[in-house]
Amino acid sequence: MDQLQELLRQAELKQKSLELEMVFQRNMEFFRQAEPNIYNKYRNYNPTKIKMMLAPEGYINLVNVDLDNSPVFNKDPIDFCQDYVNQYKLLPSRYRVLARTTKALDIESDAHISTMNPLIDFINSKELTNIIVPLEKETQFMLVMGIGLGHHINQLLEITDIKHLCIIEPHEDIFYAALHTLDWHKLYEHFDREYTTFNLIVGQTPSACYEQIRIYLNQIGLFNAARPNVFDHLSSPEMKATTSMFFEKLPTLIGAMGYFDDEQISLSHSVANYRNNTPILRSHALLTNSYSDKPAFVIANGPSLDKAKDFLLANRDKAIIFSCGTALGSLAKLGIKPDFHIEMERTRPVVEWIETSTTQEFRKDIILLGLNTIHPDTFALFNTIGMGMKSNDLGTHFICQYIGEEQFVINMALSNPTVGNTGMAFAAALGFSNIYIFGMDFGFPAEGKHHSELSKHYDIEDKHQEDLHLYKHDAEGNILLDGNFGNKIVSTSIYSHARLAVETLLSQNKKINCYNTSEGVLIRGSKPIRYEDIDLSNVHKFDKKPYARSLFNNNFNMKGLKKIHSNDEVVAKFSPVLDLFSQFRKIFTDDAKSREEAFMMLTKHHHIAIEAGKDKIKQYAYSLIKGSVHSFNFVLAKSLYNGSNQKEGVEIFNQGKQHYLDFMDHAEQKILHELLKTDARSRNLAEKIKPENNLH
Repeated sequence: MDQLQELLRQAELKQKSLELEMVFQRNMEFFRQAEPNIYNKYRNYNPTKIKMMLAPEGYINLVNVDLDNSPVFNKDPIDFCQDYVNQYKLLPSRYRVLARTTKALDIESDAHISTMNPLIDFINSKELTNIIVPLEKETQFMLVMGIGLGHHINQLLEITDIKHLCIIEPHEDIFYAALHTLDWHKLYEHFDREYTTFNLIVGQTPSACYEQIRIYLNQIGLFNAARPNVFDHLSSPEMKATTSMFFEKLPTLIGAMGYFDDEQISLSHSVANYRNNTPILRSHALLTNSYSDKPAFVIANGPSLDKAKDFLLANRDKAIIFSCGTALGSLAKLGIKPDFHIEMERTRPVVEWIETSTTQEFRKDIILLGLNTIHPDTFALFNTIGMGMKSNDLGTHFICQYIGEEQFVINMALSNPTVGNTGMAFAAALGFSNIYIFGMDFGFPAEGKHHSELSKHYDIEDKHQEDLHLYKHDAEGNILLDGNFGNKIVSTSIYSHARLAVETLLSQNKKINCYNTSEGVLIRGSKPIRYEDIDLSNVHKFDKKPYARSLFNNNFNMKGLKKIHSNDEVVAKFSPVLDLFSQFRKIFTDDAKSREEAFMMLTKHHHIAIEAGKDKIKQYAYSLIKGSVHSFNFVLAKSLYNGSNQKEGVEIFNQGKQHYLDFMDHAEQKILHELLKTDARSRNLAEKIKPENNLH
């Protein structure tokens, strides 16, 4: 009897093997045409960690080779997946994306903020967070973490129509198994419909997965992920890291969209600065492989700067000093003159900050390095000036057409969202391989203080403090991040974005040794070090003024760049905006009758905008409005999930879209009459400073 059972088992195993091989061959033939990289990877693949095995009960299971072939599923994987899908249907995992209003000066003059803030207030007032919504008949976006044997994919598709599906499988062995069990041709065919997409990511690191998701969401429209569903299957450390990174960086994706008025100011300031013959950064250490042996101190104005005062005073002649933003005034109080001052904020109140916190004599020998977006009046405060062209920016995009065929400028990637990021970007470009960070806290490490106690912020009379629109340590939506010296630090989504930008910059500039003295957020890739532990005994004092000047002269110039002859040639490039607005209005004039119809409106809106971005004639017009187009799309998509049911969500959407129509009306007037107008807002700081702290 035992021999007969063994023969039957062998026959069953042979039959299963034949079935699996047939499925594998069909999938490989499909991928040979559809995804050649997958075909080439797996046609002769041999798994080493995870393998398929026939269980005694007669089903195919996965086993972990390193754990003595222990089974991955504790029962038939089909039943296991069905049980999980049934549970998920009742209580799906979703990520809640917060929508927050923006604080700004003179909001009424901003087409975007003046209409977006009321929209956000409206939809937030309609949001119900205590309602559990089961998986619906249609799911706009789902992120599936793990393919396993693929059974859950078909089971999910049976109960919900997923419009945009992204599957991530970091384990190549597991994907190899799924090539034997899932009909991939059929899955791809399912999404071969209009307005549906499928994205497969296999064998990638968490950071590479995030990058591919970012590209994918930008293609389909980030609005589709306004309420992302996440299905975790066969969780692993790699899966958890990928999921954490996605949700950690999702607010960054949203925040990085920008908006119309910001782009308009960028354009006007960039054109003015270019016409003023401001020298442009034309070189980078990554290109020249030329690095400085001098230390660089990049100094931001965070609270932990206070404890570094004595160290900075004692070592100011041993390093090239970069002051970032309002840190200039703090250093002026200490009597420390930086070699380079860094600015990135585009609004005119920056001029007021500099004028009220420093004297003309103090600024005399300081070299100002700013992004192309900063106000022309900011550049006018310094004798020696240079600008870096900000990446993903309309002003940069527009100016690039005036670069000669054999000329180039440096695209200043990772130079925002804070001026500390800009300082790091310039220090990296100029070739400093030993960078020491001071006051770059990216959070509130010291009793909730927002800046160094030396900062001009504390010289403002108390009754005007609220007008500064500063981040607060106890604000709703703040997050906790790992601290540079342990513990947790209260931070914000913007500061988290800033930290990630520095981490990326350090990973791309391998020759930089970065030492972080700040008592704020941990910056991966930098070495935490107390300022008292920094040993500069082998570094000699040097004549910094000619050294800084030489660096500037070697890296900044205006050679080979063409002239902008008139305002008319600039304005003509943006006239297609008016036609785009006309098309957008037609989409949103009528009310949607269902969530599906509303998403179709948003999808058509997205497609028209994206196609404009690909058109040589319309590309500048698209760059001007893209931030607002995608932002309104996202917030309107979020509104569809508010209220107590779909019908209420659609009503909220229909009311909310009026704010977008109002935005277009306002923006159109600014394009027609104020396209090249520089920022004229004011904080009237000189009138708000405590009398005992006024320089004049």
